[in-house]
Amino acid sequence: MTKPEIIHRSLTLFMEKGYDGASMSDIAQATGIKKASLYAHFSGKEEIFSAVFSDVLLDYREAISALTKKRADESSLTRLERMFRGFLRYCYQNTKVYFWDRYFYYPPEFIRARMEEETRATQDEFLNAIRSAMEEGMAHGEIRNQPPEAAALAYYYLMIGLSMSVKLYTREALEEDISLAWSGLKQGLRPMTQEESSKWKKEN
Repeated sequence: MTKPEIIHRSLTLFMEKGYDGASMSDIAQATGIKKASLYAHFSGKEEIFSAVFSDVLLDYREAISALTKKRADESSLTRLERMFRGFLRYCYQNTKVYFWDRYFYYPPEFIRARMEEETRATQDEFLNAIRSAMEEGMAHGEIRNQPPEAAALAYYYLMIGLSMSVKLYTREALEEDISLAWSGLKQGLRPMTQEESSKWKKEN
């Protein structure tokens, strides 16, 4: 049994039993090795949980890096749509994402500060990429001029809010709501047509 295998099976156990409910004996049983052998790999449950979170964090950062990487052949709006859809699809039926969601709100005390710090850091990384795409779109006239920080936050929290509910969806229903949410968001991002602008001015 290798360390990555122990981490993988421990993730499932922490999701099923919670941190307090999962003992070293439980982890040893789940991984199919003796408790003494488990201690040869990890000093205790805290180190195993930390290793699980590190694995979750690495997977998430690699996914966000791939999603936010700029492609030469796409507009800013297309890039934002790809990021929006891709992130929500990444979250769907992803135990690692569910793990982070669960333990961000109810973390073991020994790792609370680290989880809060890492969550803020990954949020900032993602928001910076979103804001960059927004600014580029505004510069090219693809996105309506507006404070890019506000637009990025609106985009981000709509996406995160939907991601918190993905476990309640079938894949088909999720795709439908992703399309509806993106359609509404896109309407608020794209520049108004001359007709829409004239109508808005008359009404306001």
